[in-house]
Amino acid sequence: MIDSLLKYAPLISAFMPLLVIVLTGFWVHKRLEKIKSRLQLDHAIIEKRAAIYASVQDEINTIYSYILRVGDWKEYTPTDILECKRKVDKTFHSTQPYWSKEAFEAYQQFIKVSFKAYRGHGKDAGIIAKVERYQRLDNWKPSFFESFESGYDKERLIAANQSLMSSLSKDFGIN
Repeated sequence: MIDSLLKYAPLISAFMPLLVIVLTGFWVHKRLEKIKSRLQLDHAIIEKRAAIYASVQDEINTIYSYILRVGDWKEYTPTDILECKRKVDKTFHSTQPYWSKEAFEAYQQFIKVSFKAYRGHGKDAGIIAKVERYQRLDNWKPSFFESFESGYDKERLIAANQSLMSSLSKDFGIN
């Protein structure tokens, strides 16, 4: 029996390298298909994140500009800023699964530095800014006074915004 197997040994040894190459090629192909699938999923998630951010980027910038008092901040009222906050909150919270933990926490920190929430039943969040800097604006109304809270810290606001932008950049695959 061994003699009969030995006469096939040259044939088997000739086809073994070919069999190894075919099996290796099959394994590599499966791995590449998994990688390709993962890359397509990552691309789809990044596109979705970009679409979500594009829907609120102006509102985030409006909040930041108003509190920091740069750009076109004079055109807005506290009511406009609170509406921006509501839209951004709704969007970020309803799409939380799309964001990394770091990006979502950076967003929450930006909002925490910008607004004081839970000021009492039926009361809107308060804009953390120096109210006296806004009272001289042409669009000022005495009722806006209640829309503000003390505790403004320019450096914290800038740092929170930079952290948010950095985290979003990472979620977009930029950094």
